[in-house]
Amino acid sequence: MENFDLTGWTMFSNRHNSENYISPDGKWMLKLGVSDSDVSRELLEREQAKSAKVAALGIPVPKIDRLVQVGNRCGLIYEYIPDKASISKCVGTHPEQMEACMQLFAEKCKLLHATQCDTAAFPSASQVYRSYFSTTTIFDDIAKEKVQTILDNTPNVATCLHGDLQTGNMIVNGKGAYFIDLGSFSYGSPLFDLGNFYHFAFYAPEAYLKKAHYMDRSTMAKCWSIFAKYYFGAETPEALESVNQKVKPYALVPILYFEHCLRAAGREASMKPVLEQVLNDLE
Repeated sequence: MENFDLTGWTMFSNRHNSENYISPDGKWMLKLGVSDSDVSRELLEREQAKSAKVAALGIPVPKIDRLVQVGNRCGLIYEYIPDKASISKCVGTHPEQMEACMQLFAEKCKLLHATQCDTAAFPSASQVYRSYFSTTTIFDDIAKEKVQTILDNTPNVATCLHGDLQTGNMIVNGKGAYFIDLGSFSYGSPLFDLGNFYHFAFYAPEAYLKKAHYMDRSTMAKCWSIFAKYYFGAETPEALESVNQKVKPYALVPILYFEHCLRAAGREASMKPVLEQVLNDLE
C-alpha cells in the first residue's frame, strides 16, 4: 500500500469517521479514516475490490483509484463528484426537500433490488450473517433463536444488496445518484437491506444520527415512513404498520455486523443495549 503525501491536498470536510480531502487538480477525493474509527485497512480493501464489480452490474458508484496510507491511517482515493451531498445531508440541511429526497432514495433502492447479482463475485448475505452469528458474544440463547429463525426462513435469492443500506450511503448531485461504502455488497433478500435502514431509523443512537446524518431520530423515522410509501406503496397508517411488522425482525440482523466491526476496537459490548431494545420491541 502506497505511503501517501498529502501536500497540496485540501481538507473539505471532517466527518465522524473520516477526513475528506480534494486533490490539487480537483479531480480526486481522499477519504481518510480517523485514528479512532472502525475504518480499517481490511474494510477499505474489501470496498476497493467490490467497487469495480458493482459498477460492472450497471449500478452507479464513484470510481475508486487506489488505497493509500497516511501515517497509521488508511484511505481510499475516489473520483471527485462535484456538488455532491448524501441523502442524509440533503434532508438534514434542507428538511423541505425530505419528500423528494426519500422518493429518489426509494426509487434507486428498488432498482438496486431489481438487479440480479453476480453470485460468483459477491457473497450471500445470509452466509455472511451466519459467519458473524457463529462468533457473537452479546446474543443470548433467545436472541440467537430469533436470528436463526430469520436466517433459516429467508429465501436466498440472487438479488443485489448494498449490505449497509441507509441514507448516508447514497450521494447525489445535479447529474445523478451514486451508492457509496460498498464493502458489504452482497446478494440475498432485500429484507436484509431494508432491516438495516429500519435499524438506523429507529435504533441508531440519537447522538450518532445528529453527528453523522444531520438529523435526530424523529426526523429519521419520518424518512423511513416516506421511504416506505415509495418503496412499498404504503400510503396509509395501516399499510405502514404492516410494512413495519414485516421489516422490524430484520433490524436484529445488522447488530451482528455492527458487533463484528466494533470487535476490533473492543467496543462490541456497546451494541448490547440496542439488541435488548430491538428484542423488547419484538415481544
